[in-house]
This record gives sequence, structure tokens and C-alpha cells, in this order.
Amino acid sequence: MRHVTPAQLRHATYHRLTHGVYMVGQPTTHGQKIRAAHLVLPGSAVFIGRSALWALGVRVADPTDRVEVFLPATERVRHRDLLHVSSEAPRHDEVTRTPLGVATTAVRTAFDLARLEDPLIAVPLLDALVQATGVRREHVTAVIANHPRVRWLSRIDPTLDLVDPGAESVRESRLRTILVRAGLPRPVTQLKIFNAAGQFVARVDLAWPELKVAVEYDGAHHDDPAQIARDRARINALRAAGWTVLVIDRKQLARPADVVGLVHRVLMDAAARS
Repeated sequence: MRHVTPAQLRHATYHRLTHGVYMVGQPTTHGQKIRAAHLVLPGSAVFIGRSALWALGVRVADPTDRVEVFLPATERVRHRDLLHVSSEAPRHDEVTRTPLGVATTAVRTAFDLARLEDPLIAVPLLDALVQATGVRREHVTAVIANHPRVRWLSRIDPTLDLVDPGAESVRESRLRTILVRAGLPRPVTQLKIFNAAGQFVARVDLAWPELKVAVEYDGAHHDDPAQIARDRARINALRAAGWTVLVIDRKQLARPADVVGLVHRVLMDAAARS
């Protein structure tokens, strides 16, 4: 951090994060926003939600997300365009000190995400949190006894039902959540597939082993000819092993009804053949 003149701040290279806090260029990580928030927050602030995830080492928040923080009702912070402020107080045993500041513990963070976010948002975040920290369902539900009057407690169990630590990306988790919430059978995550000779073929994102149907999320756009060749060889090997493979990309995921319809038809066709 350094002081600059008003004339320098008018230059296009500086981006305003909040009143009195600027940086060169746009933020590229949520962590940069957390560090900026430290400059305007009182010492009583506690990072919650996505910001707590980041502070705990689960780096799934988007650079565009506001910094989520708890502040006591007695504290006032002006110019909150950088911040999303909550007045729901965590207990003393529900906070921990991290390299980025005080944040809710993994268990309290999971408790908050499960009740305050839509499942399509919460489940991918919880998948990543469970995978990184090992927090268990019984730990999360135990927190309910300490907060019997907070909002949306009834959302916790249905959301936790959808969590699967096997997921390896936020969008893969979102894809699985869309399919399960639409009523499709729950898939196995990260299934290793072998051919009839017992040779390893591939590990797939989502699978229905009894039907030999797999769904892969493709978040990358491979322009490298060698990578394209490897991807095609992998799909061909899965098909040769008797598997039907669907590949869903980001554009398709933006049309969830179409994705659900496609996967449903493929599963029905596979069931009819079995």
C-alpha cells in the first residue's frame, strides 16, 4: 500500500475499491478485496461466507464478489460498496484467526452457507469446503442447537443432502446439483473406469455405473492439437469400453433445462437397453 496524489488517482490505471482505497488495475482475486477491506474495517470484524472460505484457504470466491463480513451493531462503516455486512453474531468458539484476519470456522461457515444461500450456490461451495477441511455433516447440524432462532434453519438438511466432497470444481458441483434437484438419479463422482481386461481407461466426473453413462464437465477450451488428440482418445477409449459419454461445457450449463433433458433421455435410453 502507498499514498498517491489525487491527480495520479484520476489515471485509468487506478481502480477504486472503496472510499479512499485504490489499486492498480482491476482485482484479480477475492483475496485482494479482503486486504483492501482491512483498511476500512474495525478490529471487531469477522469474515463470513465466501470471504471466510477464502481466509480458510478454500479459494472459490469470484473476484467480483463483495467481501462478506460480520460487524457488531455498535460498529458503523461508511462506504460499504466493497462489503456485504451481516449483523448475525457468531459465538466466540465459532471464529478463528487466519493469515487474512478473523473468520468463521469451517463448521460455522458451512452452517451459514447451507441456510443462507440457494443450493445451486451453496452446494458447490460446501463441496469445496468439505473436501479441503474434512468438516462433517454432524458437526454442522450440531451448530443448530446454539442458534435456534436464526433464519432458514429448515434449509440446512436438504442442502447438506446434496453435498459430495468428490467434486473437483465449482461448475462440476453445480452440474451435479442441477441434475439431482431435477429428480435424476444421483451420480457417482470421480469414478474410475476399467475395460473388460481390467485396464484403467479413465476417471469421469459423474457416472451411473449400472447404466454405463458418464457426464463430463469441460471447463477448458483446448486449442493445443496434442490436447485435443488426448481428449478424443480418452472419449473413444470410454466408448470402446461400452460407456455412453456426454460432455457439457459452460455455455450448455447456462441452459440447465436443456442439460437435464439431454441427460434424462440418455439415461432412459441406457435403461431400456439394459
